[in-house]
Amino acid sequence: MADEGCSAQGAILAFDVGGTRIKTGIIQGDTLIKGEVAALNHTAGAHTDDVRSRIIHMGQSLLAQHNISAIGLSIRGIVDPQSGMILDVNETLRELIHVPLGEQLSRELGRPALVENDARMYALGEFTHGAGRGYANIVCLTLGTGVGSSVVINGRVLRGQRSMRGILGGHITIQADGPRCSCGNIGCLEALIGTAALSRQIEEGLTSDAASILHKTEHTPRHLFAAAAQHDRLALSIVDRFARHLGCGIVSLIHAYDPDVVVLGGGFMHSHHLFLSAVQAYVDAHAWTIPRGRVVVTPATLGDTAALYGVAQAIFHPDMYL
Repeated sequence: MADEGCSAQGAILAFDVGGTRIKTGIIQGDTLIKGEVAALNHTAGAHTDDVRSRIIHMGQSLLAQHNISAIGLSIRGIVDPQSGMILDVNETLRELIHVPLGEQLSRELGRPALVENDARMYALGEFTHGAGRGYANIVCLTLGTGVGSSVVINGRVLRGQRSMRGILGGHITIQADGPRCSCGNIGCLEALIGTAALSRQIEEGLTSDAASILHKTEHTPRHLFAAAAQHDRLALSIVDRFARHLGCGIVSLIHAYDPDVVVLGGGFMHSHHLFLSAVQAYVDAHAWTIPRGRVVVTPATLGDTAALYGVAQAIFHPDMYL
């Protein structure tokens, strides 16, 4: 039976595929009326099959309960929304490259389906319903396993004819002789502040700091930020370096896109009180803006629901692209 809260036009069934979870929600107009989260397997081989089977299973269950008019999928990688395919992506989802996800979802679930880049959908959600609301131009970064980016200019999301415009902010070069990134470049922002980078910096730092409480924890960003909150010297130095690298990347993006505001989301932002003021100070000192110091760096407000709202907006307003 269809959900009585849905209108005759139906609602949008939105999926957001992350590194460890699939988030899904029913978007009716401007309201998220139902949300669910499912865990994914961690092994690369199981991951791609797990993505498809979980989406279809969750979709079939929700379609039986709600009046759904269309389906949208937010997923990382360079995505061609016209064909519904991932054109390129790093690591665990590589087996999905050139798989017609949109066509498969539409066939299995019996609704038209849109597939789009996750950072682009996150930014669109924050632009229409979150921290970017009220601005015409935003840069949005998601901080976690990698660094996702997207840009809104004059109220339209950058995409371009090859679907790459605005989403490679995590792969701007911050350090020309820095570590190699998963994309193949050297010294990318992601290679310096992503999960793997922070874990590596913890391990390197522990070789010369016998007193750090990080010797007794896992070497993950979550434990790093927790140690910094306890004023651990090594953790504080890594977080300080993280803030400078992030600030440097944001300055370059401000110079490239001239936004009104920079919105930061993703898992690391749970600890933004440890680094956001330092990032803002770096941006104020180094970004060339008129007037100087104009661009505010602010936390995202929608959290896990941002990309779900973005998917619905992309379906409702297909002309919101540039």
